[in-house]
Amino acid sequence: MVLVVGHLRKFTQAAAGGPEDDASMSEAPDRCVELWVEVKPGATVGWVMSRVIEELASREPDVPNLVGFRVASSSRPRRRAAAAARQEDKENSEGSPQDAVEEQLLVEYGQEIFSVIREGDCLECVFEVQAPSLGGKAAQQGDRIGIGDFRIVRVLGTGASCRVVQVEHRKSGCAYAVKVMSKRKLVTNEKRLERAITEKRVLSRLSHPFVVSLHWAFQTRCHLFMVLDYCAGGELFYHLQRRGRFAEVDCRFYISEILLGLEYLHSQGILYRDLKPENCLLDGDGHVRLTDFGLSKENLTKSTLFSSFVGTVLYLSPEMIRREGHGYALDFYCLGCLVYVLLTGSLPHFNGDLKQMVAKRASGEAFALPRECSRTCKHLLERLLEPDPTRRLGTQTQALEVKEHPWFKHVDFIRVYRKEPQQVFPNFPPIDPRRAEGQCFSSEFTKVPVPSQLMGFGSALSTVQEQTIAGYEREDAYR
Repeated sequence: MVLVVGHLRKFTQAAAGGPEDDASMSEAPDRCVELWVEVKPGATVGWVMSRVIEELASREPDVPNLVGFRVASSSRPRRRAAAAARQEDKENSEGSPQDAVEEQLLVEYGQEIFSVIREGDCLECVFEVQAPSLGGKAAQQGDRIGIGDFRIVRVLGTGASCRVVQVEHRKSGCAYAVKVMSKRKLVTNEKRLERAITEKRVLSRLSHPFVVSLHWAFQTRCHLFMVLDYCAGGELFYHLQRRGRFAEVDCRFYISEILLGLEYLHSQGILYRDLKPENCLLDGDGHVRLTDFGLSKENLTKSTLFSSFVGTVLYLSPEMIRREGHGYALDFYCLGCLVYVLLTGSLPHFNGDLKQMVAKRASGEAFALPRECSRTCKHLLERLLEPDPTRRLGTQTQALEVKEHPWFKHVDFIRVYRKEPQQVFPNFPPIDPRRAEGQCFSSEFTKVPVPSQLMGFGSALSTVQEQTIAGYEREDAYR
């Protein structure tokens, strides 16, 4: 049996204040909820989390979203540990509470639970921070958003356990992209479930011009829904397929924006680990938006090395292949692969045989440099695709080191961030979705029939027990 402890804090309306008076809100005393979960041998952190969410849903229907767990050590009684945790949260609120919590958060949902806790330890729930309810108009049901508020326009893409659809908000007319994930496929695959939870958690804390934004996240009995920015330009990969390759000046435009996106992710302690043309979207003005953070790792520092083996095989770095541990340098190797593929339409070390490509990268063998590119571009590729991660460009001072490379000599990164034209980018942008309407998505997807509304995705869970997934709002909270 594993003990799980949760501390619930609510805000109540003070008697003296009016229903819409912010100052009338007062903090109610904390309430401690204790759950005992019967754990079978081999049960994972993710499995325990699902059981806890289900139990909380029945016992505490207004509980905030469960983000994850942290271990409360057996070295101090749990009541004192609870009080200490609340005091730590209070003290951290003056600095960076999110960073402090995330340093302790259990994020490997595939780990066996008894590999992370000792005898006598308990798990402490970490909930999403919720602002005090304001009452009055702000709390009226009509101001809440649910899946019934969207009309499906078309399918934009599909994956192993999800599909992405374009939707229109019925009242505002705004376009969004919704990632629809089947719970049946997630709950039977621990890694897919972990990635769905990770992606939502990562996206919830990101805000940058070159990263997609998450607007809402819902769940029904059968599906998860993430409502994201709609990027009318589609995938950079799609345009690469149509063109074959990009001119060097146009390649520099995209890499400059992607580099700022990577710099931001690293500043937030996030290792991307899945940089490729398929995950570089173009917004309605033709600028890059990075997407798909299911493989990302949090709590990144300069000295951090992760050991998991993930990523798209064509973009695997030598240290990943050799399983030597990876950190910042991995993303810069992937950036080098991206420069190479945009310029050539192919990948370094690849001649049609994946096994040979992997072997060449693992051994540190030199790759063939593109013929039709400048000397500084060739040097950039050599530095980003350096087999030794300790010598790779970007390892010492991260993105700043890359921005100082001669290939970016005439790039004003402040203007890149502001999305302002500059002389070094003669085609601004190289692909303008406004001039290529209807030519940014493959008809292989857009012609797929779909229901008219998101509630139409309603396949039964079959023999799989219904589960509530951490971090996604229950749709019954809106309807």
